[in-house]
Amino acid sequence: MKHHFLPFISRFGMLNLSKKFIALLIVFFTFPTASAQGEWKWAHYWTGSGGNYNDIFNNVTNTAFDEEGNIYVYGTMGGNAMLDGEMLMFSNNSDVITTSEQSILLAKFDTLGTMQWYRVIKCNSDYLSVPKWMTLKSGRIYITGMTGMWGDRNYWLYYIDTLITKEDVLNLPESERKPPYKRSCWTFFSQLDLDGNRIEDHFAEGYSRQYYPHGNDSIRSVDPIYSPERYTPTPMHVDEVGCVYLFARFDYKGEEEDPYTIVIDGDSSRTYDLYLPGSGCGNSYLHNAMFYKFTPNWELEFAKLMVQNTEGIATPWDLAGDSINPQYFIYPEWLSYDQEDNMYVSGYVNLLLSVSGASLHQYPVHIYFDSLHYATIDDQSGTRRLNFVLKYNTDGDILWCNQIYTKGHPTNFEQLSHGELYGNCYHNNSMYVTGRGCSALDENVGIFFDSTCTIRLHGPQDIDRTNVGFFVRYDATTGSYVNHGVVPVIEGNSSATPGPVPAVINDRVFALSLYKQYSWDPAIIQWSTDGDFISHIPFSTGQSQLGAVNANQNGKLLVDFAAFSPVTFSDDVVAECDNPGGSHAVFALYHDPSFAEPYVGINHYVEDVASIKVWPNPTNNILYVESDSSPIDCVTIMDLNGRIIMKEKVGDNSFVVNAARLPAGLYLLETVCKGARTVEKFVKVDD
Repeated sequence: MKHHFLPFISRFGMLNLSKKFIALLIVFFTFPTASAQGEWKWAHYWTGSGGNYNDIFNNVTNTAFDEEGNIYVYGTMGGNAMLDGEMLMFSNNSDVITTSEQSILLAKFDTLGTMQWYRVIKCNSDYLSVPKWMTLKSGRIYITGMTGMWGDRNYWLYYIDTLITKEDVLNLPESERKPPYKRSCWTFFSQLDLDGNRIEDHFAEGYSRQYYPHGNDSIRSVDPIYSPERYTPTPMHVDEVGCVYLFARFDYKGEEEDPYTIVIDGDSSRTYDLYLPGSGCGNSYLHNAMFYKFTPNWELEFAKLMVQNTEGIATPWDLAGDSINPQYFIYPEWLSYDQEDNMYVSGYVNLLLSVSGASLHQYPVHIYFDSLHYATIDDQSGTRRLNFVLKYNTDGDILWCNQIYTKGHPTNFEQLSHGELYGNCYHNNSMYVTGRGCSALDENVGIFFDSTCTIRLHGPQDIDRTNVGFFVRYDATTGSYVNHGVVPVIEGNSSATPGPVPAVINDRVFALSLYKQYSWDPAIIQWSTDGDFISHIPFSTGQSQLGAVNANQNGKLLVDFAAFSPVTFSDDVVAECDNPGGSHAVFALYHDPSFAEPYVGINHYVEDVASIKVWPNPTNNILYVESDSSPIDCVTIMDLNGRIIMKEKVGDNSFVVNAARLPAGLYLLETVCKGARTVEKFVKVDD
């Protein structure tokens, strides 16, 4: 069915429409007619003992596709772990399998969803086995996390394919006790081939710079080289030559003249002393993040604090004796990279104004990442969460930085704006970040994507939304704002929070988001890279926490999240999630062949995409919908924000819409025939 737009517009001249409305018609009618023929292929879940909605033991940390479309899943699981209700028998020792401590799972699935192999890391000390990041590079799998054997009890460690017991450690001469055959806790880095075979392992221990009396000697506490928080990501990248880069939240304490020491693989020849700035008050913890680079031979090439200094934050002692202000937490949350191995890191800074008694003594407040690049707080609302985006090269230099700026009501604390950035994805010289922010209509409240505050985030003006979910696009070369898209109003959602990581393929942006008001049901939201909403792919779940979307060039989308009840993706694809009251790590594959092709964009439309006729258009009363072939399953009318106004099941080749009560304007009419979705535009005019 061809669209003849120019005669249609000319006939509208006698209706006395405004020039602005005619312009809207011309622009909107150039959108493509959208059709979707995708389907859910399969779903899996794992679960285990321990954890609840606030303390999740079963969750996905990262996923990845290889070049053949196989899928790798990395995450955390509880004791007595089960995949789809079947016990995971990874060891010959039943105590190792059934012990309730949290563990780490790495698994491979083929394109049909069949598990090929899995590997486990687990110890019998609480909370010590924590996954942090996984990435694929040059036919290898790289994982990092924290684990160890700690305490004087009967301890053991199951590391990927080997059970190490207390007796195994004690039977070694003390000089030979190196990780993992050592009582300690450490950061691990492991390489595996795509068949799950171990290639290489390395272990890093961090010794605090605070010395403690121990008889006539002094000892220092030892920890992994990043924060032990289970829900804090630790982004990792591996470049083309095998160098490993790590961005890790980091706490330290002690006198400045004492070094913080990193030891690699327990090897005294690879011991590195770092002299860090900070408080001279001894036992007070300082908070920062560290950027590490390790060579392919696992030498530490550099370790740089991500925050160099601050300006405008006053501690109770007004910075006396400090060379860096410690009153903040910095969280590097996600990382993507380009063809030259430049790294794009998104995260946020929390100021400890209430925790540590610090205050702001001037505006603007600056958080310096180096002498030239800093984030700025100009408003009280920015003290809640300062979101940043940084671009680093492989030498550790910052090439640009950006942020979102928040602006609160000057007299009403309840109307302070709150913006958040989450994960990011590099694609075609652009960097995309998901997030959310308040959409208050007061001009004194809002969040902005540039420093001049000319681009304000807002949702639809006719409803009250507590949060607006969005993606924002930055130019990867300059770091400047390009455009953004918001989660549309679908079935009355009033608080749209997207998942933490977007996926970008073929000029399309995907993210998970809630889409129903007072419901936990999520959907995959699809935008064009220009920010135009294209469609949503819903599924049904009970209480859950949103996760990530991953994608490959063949049009396959992999979603993952934590759920606490069964999840229905389609009639044939269900994750049973049969651990009542417990958490489940859920992941499912959706495939739409059209996603493998570039999105046609705003200045193109497709002819004859479906045998659907809609007339008269425009209409002031009745609208006829007719299919020339298949019966119409369902007809839906939506406004331009995607909000559903009417939805009816049909089951016949024709349907009559009573549009008399619709306000004058432009609408979307969606029909579904045998699963194929077609969207037409129509205009309602007054009598």
